Amino acid sequence: MSYILVTGGAGYIGSHTVIELINHGYKVVIVDNLVNSSYDSVSRVEYIVKQKIPFYKIDLRDSDGLSKVFDDYPISAVIHFAALKAVGESTTIPLKYFENNVGCTISLLNVMKYHNVKTVVFSSSATVYGDATRFENMIPIPEECPTGPTNPYGHTKLTIETILKDLHASDPQWRAAILRYFNPIGAHPSGLIGEDPLGIPNNLLPFLAQVAVGRRAKLSIFGDDYESHDGTPIRDYIHVVDLAKGHIAALNYLSSLKPSQGLYREWNLGTGKGSTVFDVYHAFCRAVGHDLPYEVVGRRDGDVLNLTSKPNRANKELQWMAHLTIDDACRDLWNWTTKNPLGFHVKNYSVNEDAYGEDRVHTVEYPGFKVSIANYGATIIDIEVNGKPVVCKFDNLRDYHLPSNPCFGATIGRYANRIGGAQFTIGGKQYDVEKNEGANCLHGGSHGFNTQYFYGPIATHSEEDDSTTLKFVSFDKDGHAGFPGDLITTVAFKVQPKSLEFEFESSLSPKSSVDATVVNLTNHSYFNLCGEGTINETELLLASNNFLEVDSALLPTRSIKKWTRPDVSKPFTVGTAVFDNCFVLSDYSSKLDTRKERMVDVVHASHPGSKVKLTVSTTEPSFQLYTGDGVDTKGFFHRAGFAVEPCRFVNAARVDDWKKQVVLKKGEVYGSRIRYTFE
Repeated sequence: MSYILVTGGAGYIGSHTVIELINHGYKVVIVDNLVNSSYDSVSRVEYIVKQKIPFYKIDLRDSDGLSKVFDDYPISAVIHFAALKAVGESTTIPLKYFENNVGCTISLLNVMKYHNVKTVVFSSSATVYGDATRFENMIPIPEECPTGPTNPYGHTKLTIETILKDLHASDPQWRAAILRYFNPIGAHPSGLIGEDPLGIPNNLLPFLAQVAVGRRAKLSIFGDDYESHDGTPIRDYIHVVDLAKGHIAALNYLSSLKPSQGLYREWNLGTGKGSTVFDVYHAFCRAVGHDLPYEVVGRRDGDVLNLTSKPNRANKELQWMAHLTIDDACRDLWNWTTKNPLGFHVKNYSVNEDAYGEDRVHTVEYPGFKVSIANYGATIIDIEVNGKPVVCKFDNLRDYHLPSNPCFGATIGRYANRIGGAQFTIGGKQYDVEKNEGANCLHGGSHGFNTQYFYGPIATHSEEDDSTTLKFVSFDKDGHAGFPGDLITTVAFKVQPKSLEFEFESSLSPKSSVDATVVNLTNHSYFNLCGEGTINETELLLASNNFLEVDSALLPTRSIKKWTRPDVSKPFTVGTAVFDNCFVLSDYSSKLDTRKERMVDVVHASHPGSKVKLTVSTTEPSFQLYTGDGVDTKGFFHRAGFAVEPCRFVNAARVDDWKKQVVLKKGEVYGSRIRYTFE
């Protein structure tokens, strides 16, 4: 299948367009140098669409790097957003604007030509018209309006239009759709992506949003003596989602042409309805729920009364029309702003900036406490208390891919622990899953969640409880490792100054062709509170001495026994005692979602060589205690760490009395919570 290359796909309009492309069945590759954008937007787009999106951090003037993208992926068309775009800034550094905007485009077109890709949708601007009021009968503005930019930014857009027009004239097989935007506003309705301007916003609504959250004192309204109903200028504001869909319409239009037919054509993308500054101000205040401070100041040089689009050509030829209103845009912008008051910046959160996709590591740090989590396996890479690691970890992310990795820190699923005989029955139908531990399936098979790419995260901070949360999602397709149903799973890691709590949630996709599956999730961190050596001197106290008796295959006999050697009802030193046992807390045999159950402290741990104490708490009915006797991997051996795995009963998928713990039906939700607290 061919791909659409989106340049500037991490930016405001680019990221929204990537979502629409994927929603319409296109495959996408993103190229962005991240000068005016953030890779966090790409992570969040992946979270929304639940797909991995190839990403290259490349400046378009790097012809060799760009050419490699075309070599790596069968690209059929390009949507070109990448550009510097601040009108005011362009008047102070015009050479940089021409060098970047025009130079990048020429480099892109040369690489496209070399690879015989001759279809491009270009992100232009209504700024190419300049002051359209200088002509009679040109408001609303049609595509036939004479051009005349009044700033370097507009000149760069018009220059690129001219280059594309000349290119098509020289080779009629080129297809170039020129999309002239008016005033993009709003955000994705999910509230997960939106405009995140660096510095002082240049546009009305982003500035208003910053006033609403206290980042700016007040809005300046430049003039209230225009000949409009309220004295403020009239502009055409278009919701960014409508604008994104306009690119799909243009791409579809170009694709519908005959194979040998080329095209150069301009289209306005706007609503055709003008709104004054005060119209927008009042709409946003309605969304916020109260009036915001503003001050009317003098007119700005170059401002004119009315710059409204005439989008009839796009309505007719592209079969596209803007449907969302100013109120819709303000509602969605306020949703984005309230969820992300500092844009993509989140308090206490950082990321390794030069890594993307599964090489990404996300860190939340408080004084004396740090947690790092990777997209690969939604894995806890590191927990440090007072600068010292308390979990087993590899020195680099590549080692987590080792076959010998005992799932250090990973999210375990689709099914944690063992399924006897690697088969189970739901509704009379038998499912055979992967055997990776003799005759059993262990931890979802050799390609379980611990080896899968989780999308995101969505990073948020709450001042109320001083917590920072990273939320990841995965999409496990029907039939993977033999498990039925399309499963959507989110893992939310909530970090506070002394604790890490995570919440699991799974449900079957509404589009899943299978109506039921099995789920059992946990985390598989290995703790060594001393930071080195073995765990033999570790002191433990368990909340229960009831455990599931198992046979030689480590499968429950369904009998619950009491552990007596050592007496785990009192603090004990691990010594040479071997544990790989499921301790039972209570019989929540009918609980599929335990998140509302009381959080119980199940294990207390300490070590004489460390001042750190660990408490593991959970809402789950049982926990597996493993002393790591089988660990044998790079840098770690026998008893290098112990694992506490709160989860459902072992082999519950095959035991009728326990099945309600793990059988998930469409429309239901599986859920659980685990917390690690350090003192």
